[in-house]
Amino acid sequence: MEQLVQHAALNSLAVAVAGGFFLTLLARKIQFAAIVLLLIAGVALGPEGLGLVQPQSLESVLPAIVSLAVGIILFEGGLTLDLRGYRAGSTVITRLLSIGVVVTWLGAAVSIHFLFGTDLGFSLLTGSLVIVTGPTVIGPLLKRIKIQSRLHSILHWEGVLIDPIGVFVGVICFEWLVDRSGAAVVEHLTLRLLSGIALGALGGYAIVVAFRRKWIPENLQNTFALASAVLIFGVTEAVISEAGLISVTLAGFIVGWLQPLELRQIRLFKAEITDLLIGMLFILLAARLEFSQFRDFGARGLVLVALIIFVVRPVNVLVCTWRSPLTWRERLFLSWIAPRGIVAASMASLFAIALAALPFGGDPDFLVTFTFSVILATVVLQGSSAAWAARLLGLRRPEPTGWLIVNGDAFGRRLAQFIRDQTGLDVLILDTNARMVAEAREEKLPALCEDALNIDLGEEREEFQSMGRLLALTDNSDLNELLCHRWSASMGREDVYRWQSLKATNLGRSESHGQVIFPEMLRPSIVAAELVDGLATLTTVTYENPPQEIDGLPLLVARGGAVLPILDSEKQNAFVAGDRLFILERSGRFLARGLEAGRVVDVEGAELPAIYEQLIEVLVVAAPAISRVETLRAFTDPTAATPAIIAHGAAVANCYSPQVRRRICVVGRLRQPLEIAGQKEPIALVFLLVSPAGDPEGHLATLGEIERFCRDRSKREALQTFTKPEDARRYLRRRAG
Repeated sequence: MEQLVQHAALNSLAVAVAGGFFLTLLARKIQFAAIVLLLIAGVALGPEGLGLVQPQSLESVLPAIVSLAVGIILFEGGLTLDLRGYRAGSTVITRLLSIGVVVTWLGAAVSIHFLFGTDLGFSLLTGSLVIVTGPTVIGPLLKRIKIQSRLHSILHWEGVLIDPIGVFVGVICFEWLVDRSGAAVVEHLTLRLLSGIALGALGGYAIVVAFRRKWIPENLQNTFALASAVLIFGVTEAVISEAGLISVTLAGFIVGWLQPLELRQIRLFKAEITDLLIGMLFILLAARLEFSQFRDFGARGLVLVALIIFVVRPVNVLVCTWRSPLTWRERLFLSWIAPRGIVAASMASLFAIALAALPFGGDPDFLVTFTFSVILATVVLQGSSAAWAARLLGLRRPEPTGWLIVNGDAFGRRLAQFIRDQTGLDVLILDTNARMVAEAREEKLPALCEDALNIDLGEEREEFQSMGRLLALTDNSDLNELLCHRWSASMGREDVYRWQSLKATNLGRSESHGQVIFPEMLRPSIVAAELVDGLATLTTVTYENPPQEIDGLPLLVARGGAVLPILDSEKQNAFVAGDRLFILERSGRFLARGLEAGRVVDVEGAELPAIYEQLIEVLVVAAPAISRVETLRAFTDPTAATPAIIAHGAAVANCYSPQVRRRICVVGRLRQPLEIAGQKEPIALVFLLVSPAGDPEGHLATLGEIERFCRDRSKREALQTFTKPEDARRYLRRRAG
């Protein structure tokens, strides 16, 4: 018999976990409330339906499973809290978490007492179950309807923090109902608050310290965060029961507040775990429902649910927003939006199980029937109408028109300045390099040190709410495409742009994401370095009629209060009179620039490879990032080398290297000219040229300048006359180009 129960329990868990996940996935695909599908599936899979989920087989462990899962869900909710959002509506949030809790609790309890004639203690316990709204239903709703930031912050903070408060109130009511001892209730309440706050703060800070001191291997960071949340919950529950939810919520808030570098990946991982747990819990708990419960609930039950939605919540919001800066439209919207979720369902189920095991005169199933009725009604009614209500009340965010620029170097900053100055549109620079972000802020440009792959920033940070277009300008073409792929879901496929090298563009893949811009341009980091060195300029010109010849590479065009990047297919015939063009011009003197970091040295040798080795030693000193072994192989290995160019008494060995950010040229003056078979003149000069991998234009231009210099015998001979190599370098820089 015991083996059959274990088998049924295992099957039930497997069906609940798998079914919950796939139904959540389906709900997202069809843009439907996941809770509704999960509730229907729970009943259909339970004893009232197919019987695949047998909740009675889990009765002994279900309270532990539910409590632990809710703890993990609330830890994830705490991670998402943002103090800036709290400041936007702190007065209303504070009232909703204090006065609002009392109004909802007592309003629901009084309604239950008079409609169903229940005992006062039981009415208070039942009323406490609908205090919570919950981040698991509010979060997805807010992402979908995109309301103004102040309302977004109020609903989000209320949803996360009201859960542990509601659980606290419910536990107090339960203890009072069972023991009827006011003194014991107050004592337990104080101990729970103190223990939960102390252990939560200590645990959250310990997690941050462990991350900042690099105690946790990178491949175990997500698991560590999950295990730590479970440990904090377990230790707090061991100290005093029902305090674990406060401790894990506070621990999550502290980790989110102190923002360790690992926070983004932790949030992503915890969000996935939370979705899995919510799906599992709803199916397990809904499987316990029986149709007879809702028949008995009857018309009085419908009236009760209507009172909770149409009377208790509006009165709550009216009291909490009294003399606040919120408009009547915002108050009306807050009055309508208060969907309940998994925490309410879990509390109702746990209390019902506990009361069923006690000599209790009331109906424990009423807790579950009432709570699930409120959940279903609020999710269906409010979830389906929230977007319509926000639009009708004029509370949707304005259409985002700003530009999100993923690149904080000099090039990205100049693009941001052009967009802002020419159109007045919002701009935001995103970069993981803190120095680049600091430089952008010094130039009065909005900038954040964040990973652009984290698209949740679009909902979590207020700065992103006006961003409607993306410029992905990293040196990595594949990363740029990935960024466009991720942000296109919120911005639209036509409003995400990416730099891609001409080589990658010519590969012509059949499917790609984002519109390609500036393919003729070098890597953005190279352009940025040239801008800093004064070797390239970005200028703004007004296009006139008749069309004039444009010097340089047009990048952006400002027209009629909007900015458009120049696509590969758009050339001068796409411009009209009055357009403001942003043009990149690169100056000549490519060899001179390569000699800034390079050197002129005197060398000797009987063959070219030996001379290359001497020049590579000089090259490594000038650019320590270069690999001596790989560079030597590039110049000497016949299978890998670009053949040296030998003409006009000079040999030019050249290659590309991903280890350099700017071009470097080292020149060797041979003390004894080297005779080369087939050459009319002996070799007196050897040029070693290394260019960044994404700079074919500059590389070829430099080779052209070397060829022009060497073609002039008088210049070559003059270069040999200088006693000091540094004087020869200065001469070569002046005469090159």
